[in-house]
Parts: sequence; structure tokens; C-alpha cells
Amino acid sequence: MRAFAEPRDTDLKRTCMRDHIRDALVTRILDGHYPAGAQLKELVLAGEFNVSQAPIREALRELEGSGLVTSERYRGTRVRGADLEEMRQSYELRATIEARAVELAIPCSPAVIAQLQDCLDAMQEALARNEVERYIDHALRLHRGLIEASGNRVFVTVWDSLHFDVRGRLVLRRMAERSSYAPLLQMHVELLERIRAGDAANAADILRRLFRSVAEVFRPD
Repeated sequence: MRAFAEPRDTDLKRTCMRDHIRDALVTRILDGHYPAGAQLKELVLAGEFNVSQAPIREALRELEGSGLVTSERYRGTRVRGADLEEMRQSYELRATIEARAVELAIPCSPAVIAQLQDCLDAMQEALARNEVERYIDHALRLHRGLIEASGNRVFVTVWDSLHFDVRGRLVLRRMAERSSYAPLLQMHVELLERIRAGDAANAADILRRLFRSVAEVFRPD
């Protein structure tokens, strides 16, 4: 049997650069830096990121697949945008996926519970030290860990394709400007207690309540 070819260093670097560019563009779109209708020019972006147009083109193709940009022949690529209503709807979907994911994941293995506990411990420590970015990092790691623990690969694909790592970061930063993370942290404590107890129904309910509270961020100022 022929072995799979090892990826070349140039391929790996190109993939990493594409991912870096994609994440940077997603952040700019979701935080309003690129408003709806803004044109994204490959040549300009290639100059900004100091790369060829190939990784720019690949990154834009991914964004088109996730619906954040549209491409038309002879008109180029333009930002479709993500307003508060779109963000709210995306979080309704996230609540549905994560509630079902935790139902599928329970009973969780000791290894999964230990990983979730590590995330929760780090979140508690970060909150005590007022380290917002560290809190966000571990909160996102905990939630993606729940998706992975479900064993549903489609859930993981959807979570990634909608860029919930970036969306979540923006939402949590906005929440930090409005109020404390303490109520959210308490819900995560309760969530892990229900997961540890094998209580899928109440764990799913906690996740729904958690995302309902997050949805308040999408109310107009």
C-alpha cells in the first residue's frame, strides 16, 4: 500500500497563512471594520499581508462558503456583512447544536470531564485576575470541547464554518464592556456539575439558558 505523501513545508506555510488571513478578515467583517458592501481586492490584501494572491483567494473562497462575502464575475468580492440580527440567529443555531451535542456526549469519559474541568478552572482564575482574553480563550475551548465530545462531525464542521471561535470572542468582549462574566461563569459551573452527574436533560437546559443570556448582547444599544 502506498503511503500518504508528507505535506511539504511550503504547503503547510501556505495553509497557515490562509487561515491567518481568513481569521483576520472574519474579525474585520464581524466587528464592522469592513461594512456591508465593502469591496475586498485581492491585490490590495496581498500587499497588506505580504503574500501572493493565492492564499488571499483561498481565504476569500472560504468566507464566501460561510456567507460573509459574495463574489460576482467582473465585480469582485464584496462584504455581505453580519448585522446584529444575523448574529442573533447564528446564536440560536449554536444553542441548538450545543444543547444536542451535550446530550450526545453524556455520559462523558473521565478524560473529557478532566479537560472540561481544566477549562473551567482556568476561566475561574482568569475572572479572579480580570484577564478577559484568557477567560475567552478557555471558554471557547470548553464549548468546542463539548462539540467534539458529541462525536458528531457535522456539528464540528458547522461550528467551524460559522466561525464561532471569532464570533464568540467578539460577543464576549462586548459583554465585558457591559457587565461581569460572573453569571456566565456560574452557569458553566452548574453545567459541569450536570455533565459530571450524567444529567443530559438539565445540562442541555443550562446551555439554552446560557445562550439566551448571551443573546441580550444583540439588543440595540
